Amino acid sequence: MGGPVLTRYTIPNTRGIRLRIAVVADLHDEAGEEALELLRQAEPELILLPGDLLERVVPPADLSWSDIQERYRQARFPAWERRLRPRMDALRQRRSPMPQEGHGLDFLRQAAQIAPAYLSLGNHEFYLRPRDFMDLAEAGGVLLDNRAVTVHAGDGMAVRLGGLSTRPDEGWLADFAAGEGYKILLCHHPEYYEPLVRPTGIELTVSGHAHGGQIRLLGRGVYAPGQGLFPKYTRGVYDGGRLVVSAGLHSTAGLPRWGNPTEVVLVELEPEGSL
Repeated sequence: MGGPVLTRYTIPNTRGIRLRIAVVADLHDEAGEEALELLRQAEPELILLPGDLLERVVPPADLSWSDIQERYRQARFPAWERRLRPRMDALRQRRSPMPQEGHGLDFLRQAAQIAPAYLSLGNHEFYLRPRDFMDLAEAGGVLLDNRAVTVHAGDGMAVRLGGLSTRPDEGWLADFAAGEGYKILLCHHPEYYEPLVRPTGIELTVSGHAHGGQIRLLGRGVYAPGQGLFPKYTRGVYDGGRLVVSAGLHSTAGLPRWGNPTEVVLVELEPEGSL
């Protein structure tokens, strides 16, 4: 399969917001030069990276078994994953930690020169260390890990950006949703949308994680982590424009992608009635 494509969506809104947003998901610390070139061509006003920019899936040696279990209890993974993954992680502890190649940080540095870059955390960033957080900040990214900031569209209108972590803080999410103005949420896991995000009324959520369903048949993905076989949310626009799921830039599955190109997503928010 060739390089990434630029996928464009136009989403109307009743708040009068006009904003061009790039969504880049699931780099997994791989090279991203082709995606950067697409970003330069698209000229977004904001770049949103909803998780798995880096790759930190091996717990540090000083993290105890009970600590590993507690992290999975805090996440909203399926029951089988909460049972199986802590054991897999404990076995990984016996090996040397997976080194960061540095591609994710290089990508972030260059992306942040194109437009302000904001990121949330995904499941492959489950064991980020203090040094990793410092590196993200030094690379020019603004990490939204159960926190929010205010940015402004080109016309000066305020937009609230928030990031929901793999270990979601539901109290923070409720407070974010109750705030004033148009709200955009970065949430790596599209399977969190129905139980956690949709009831809040947040105007737009951007996600990744599903890798487009890995293999697509008749326009539908075959499998996605957290959703299982024939998942509902894999790539595209859902729920009348309230959820955008990127198929991502790379995959970690052993199977190749088929009928499922990697992508950079460009979302153009337009005032309702102007289209």
